Amino acid sequence: MRAPPPPPVAVAKTGFSDLQPDLVGEIHGRLSFLDRLAFVAVSSAASRDALKPEPPWLVLRGETPETVTVFSLADRRSATVRASDPAMRGHVIIGSSGGWIVTADKRGRMRLANPVTGEQGELPAITTIPFVNATSPGGHHFVMDMEPFVHIRYGGEHESWPHPYGTFTHTAGDVRLWFYRKVVLSASPRPGDYAAMLLLDSYFGAPAFATAGDGRWRVAPSRDGVEDAIHHGGKFLSVTYTGIVEAWERDGVSGEFTGKAVTTPISCPPQRRKYLAAAPGGRLMIVLKNTNAGVKKGYFEVQVFDEMTQRWEAAEDIGELAILVGINSSLCVSTAKHPELKGGCVYYSDDEIGKAWLRREYGYSNSKPNVGVYSLKDGKVMIIPGLGEHLNWPPPAWFTPSFP
Repeated sequence: MRAPPPPPVAVAKTGFSDLQPDLVGEIHGRLSFLDRLAFVAVSSAASRDALKPEPPWLVLRGETPETVTVFSLADRRSATVRASDPAMRGHVIIGSSGGWIVTADKRGRMRLANPVTGEQGELPAITTIPFVNATSPGGHHFVMDMEPFVHIRYGGEHESWPHPYGTFTHTAGDVRLWFYRKVVLSASPRPGDYAAMLLLDSYFGAPAFATAGDGRWRVAPSRDGVEDAIHHGGKFLSVTYTGIVEAWERDGVSGEFTGKAVTTPISCPPQRRKYLAAAPGGRLMIVLKNTNAGVKKGYFEVQVFDEMTQRWEAAEDIGELAILVGINSSLCVSTAKHPELKGGCVYYSDDEIGKAWLRREYGYSNSKPNVGVYSLKDGKVMIIPGLGEHLNWPPPAWFTPSFP
């Protein structure tokens, strides 16, 4: 009689979450950029700490309304992904912060979207801005009443306004071209949990703020007007048209935002577009773009704020840093951590939405390069390897892939 077979040997099952962090990081680093995102999506929050953060990507118009194109600076490759409906279908990007983009449709409606996860949500309606009214329930035109606007922006000192009073009318389709300038989001935003800062076009100049719990836009006083803004250190920071950086605080009772100067004015020639950025160590930086000339030597300059002297200093070389400017909240990236990017350079994309639309309407080339790399040290302009030709309407935007 045969002896009974031995009992089966218990084999320990190893799940993905049981892998050593170093091994998880090694696997992640060997994947293509879309596979890296899929890998992160199934990783635990603890495992993600071992993964190398993605450098910025570029999001561009897709070949069809149902798709968008994403381009990885690290991989120098592009891919087609599904466009979130409705937030990214036929819309124009008017902001990018913390892995999320803000889009505006032909009716002026603004939405949040995460190009990686597909999550989306709505921002408050334009008609919650105190001086903006729709001419009909369909909202085909919007009328801006200038007197209450001037009262808010200048605190009742109407003589400061250099333009006529009365009303100002935009079609719904024009709002995203000539009324909105940029939307900046708070850190780690998502639908139902965000703060947003809307920068209005230079004619209006004032900022407006919204929070998920409030559900409306609140216009804030700004005598000098806001040209650019970021969210840094838990606050919205902005730079005025006169070159002063302000920090914005929200009143816990009224919900209103007020700005306070935190730097001295920057000194720069006229016709310079200002972009505010913060270095990884917290230093404030302003990128100056010469809007009076083409892309050539002197097109971009950088100044850094010295906390000790309280002065702005020109920086001919920013070392192992790259700054990305455009319709996005400006990014300052360490090229030591992300060697795929060139140090001492400004990566730029077109952020003049209205002019980009005019170029398309009047038959200018829709594949003219509107993205590039500018070397601060020698003034050379370089193409982005692997990007190739792409459609220029709507303009592309930088964003950093993220998972909530």
